[in-house]
Amino acid sequence: MKLNKPLLALATVAALGLVAACDQVAPVAPEPTPGPIAQSSALNGTYNLLRSDCGDMTSDKSLVIDGNKFMFPGASCTIAGSERQVNRTRVTLACEGSPAAGNRIVDLQTRPDGTLRLTEDTITLTYFQCMSAQASTDSLVGQSM
Repeated sequence: MKLNKPLLALATVAALGLVAACDQVAPVAPEPTPGPIAQSSALNGTYNLLRSDCGDMTSDKSLVIDGNKFMFPGASCTIAGSERQVNRTRVTLACEGSPAAGNRIVDLQTRPDGTLRLTEDTITLTYFQCMSAQASTDSLVGQSM
């Protein structure tokens, strides 16, 4: 029995030493967590059907995308909904203006050459990006197409 008491005392001291050592460990600083980042496919910017008309602000072939707004010559549209598909994003636009007032459903595709393809019904238009704009937090940012 005398042998067990010194072992018990030694075990108690060792356990207390471990607890004290654990209390002395410096806390690990957390790594910074990135916030939402717009992907390279963010669509904000100005576009034109003719690359040569990119500098012409009055072009009737232009398109401006700003967050959830699509501005065509004579029509301003707001995204009412979007659905990701395999190689494109289907977007429902609620439009005001003439001649495209009402809802429009368009398919959007970004191409490796930097162009934006917009398909509505059986018509496909290829827009050249004239200028990109800073990404916003609206509905299309972060969608990959």
